[in-house]
Amino acid sequence: MGTCHRVGLMTVVFMAGVALFAGPGGTAMVKLSLQQLTAEADTIVRGTVTGQASAWNAQRSAIYTDVTVAVEEVIKGSPGATVTFRIAGGAVGDIGMRTSNDPVFRDGEQVIVFLATTGTTANVVGLHQGKYTVKNGTVTRDGRTLAVTDFIKAIRVGMTK
Repeated sequence: MGTCHRVGLMTVVFMAGVALFAGPGGTAMVKLSLQQLTAEADTIVRGTVTGQASAWNAQRSAIYTDVTVAVEEVIKGSPGATVTFRIAGGAVGDIGMRTSNDPVFRDGEQVIVFLATTGTTANVVGLHQGKYTVKNGTVTRDGRTLAVTDFIKAIRVGMTK
């Protein structure tokens, strides 16, 4: 067997091994730009987390949490005074569940959230990418700290493109 043939065979074996180990849990998250988040969201708001309610799904195989945010500023869409959306994870009794891709919210936390609201249950666009924590009038994105007003201006610029 020639060297070229062996390299080709080793490549095929390697790729088959990668395919076997990737499995359904081996997915990678695609990084979304601010413009992509804005385009995919039906509703974008700045507000304060006022409540969370966790429960089991119908099959009792996973826990979800409904998060309620008091809307302080509407950036996109036509929400009411509050928005409620669902994230994976939470705690029911002494059993908790979290995923690495879903955002975590805390009561009293100031946030900007990008939401898909056209389905029966609203959810965060881009999983953790669609949640920004507001602290001391700033938002941190990609290692840069921006004033909330500048961040909201950047979102609105993305809406016009």
